[in-house]
Amino acid sequence: MKYAAPASIGFYIFIAVLKTMLTKALFSGGADFPVGFSAVSAIATCMVVAPVFIVKPETWAIPSREILPGFCLVCALVALDLAFTNIAVSLLAVAIQQCIIATNPAFTVAIESIVRSKIYHPAIYATITVLCIGPILAQVGADVSSAPLTGVVVQLIGVTMSACKYVFAHAVLQSCKKELGTFSFLFWIDTLILLILVPWSLLNGELVSLMKSPANALDWVNLIATAVLGGVRFFSQLLVLRVSTATTLSCANIAFQAINIYLSLALFGKPALTPFLILGSMITLSSAGVYTYFKISKVLETDAKCIKVHEDFKACLPCGKKESPKADPAV
Repeated sequence: MKYAAPASIGFYIFIAVLKTMLTKALFSGGADFPVGFSAVSAIATCMVVAPVFIVKPETWAIPSREILPGFCLVCALVALDLAFTNIAVSLLAVAIQQCIIATNPAFTVAIESIVRSKIYHPAIYATITVLCIGPILAQVGADVSSAPLTGVVVQLIGVTMSACKYVFAHAVLQSCKKELGTFSFLFWIDTLILLILVPWSLLNGELVSLMKSPANALDWVNLIATAVLGGVRFFSQLLVLRVSTATTLSCANIAFQAINIYLSLALFGKPALTPFLILGSMITLSSAGVYTYFKISKVLETDAKCIKVHEDFKACLPCGKKESPKADPAV
């Protein structure tokens, strides 16, 4: 177990980078059917996981009626996040797409502030403001074909779905993980998201078109292998969370996003490398790193000066005056 955490993190980063690169290559190679591919990915994952239950029957479990409503909410958000992200991958250059994905903490903080009236430390709001400037700068001077407005909007919707998943479903996910093992959890997530992805991809014709796109056996292997990696990536996330923390997973996300940005420039040559792209990506990754540091160190919650700044900040806000002075200044 000594090397469990670094091994799981390394495995997650490797799979996340490989999945992103292969998916972009698949879409660039003509199989540009993102919603259909999302459905195929879920089906392939279920087919790969199912034999585990035969070999180890004790890993099989069914969600109870008590957690089913919340579990279905998680599935809906996962399906929408997956579909919109794959659509964005097909429309945007990977470097731009990853810069937008890196703003996930900003969306999470904003949604929690609005929905739960949760007041964060002003340093957090300052950090996520700078974080959001990065993707904007990265697109300055970029070729319009590498960052069409539709792709940007779609990825913003995807990030919003992902942030909602974290905000609204955290407690549900925790209870599900206690009731369902890793394999059962993965199997039922990918099974239930098919209730959204299959009708969606049939209505827009993508699922049928995707099944007709492979021209030979090698194309089929490429399609299935890339699809299965979607489930492997989710499984690797669960492994990280099993041996470490969600904060560690956030750090790993920054690492693979940085690799994706610069590796994609070398592999696909899009968008053209510009000073604004370099500056924007550096601002995005650095701000995400600062946000993660605040989460890890908890300095904003433990340092006396930081606590005072937070209390003074809350006192200036009408909603903050209603909070107890002993409220946890969560980061």
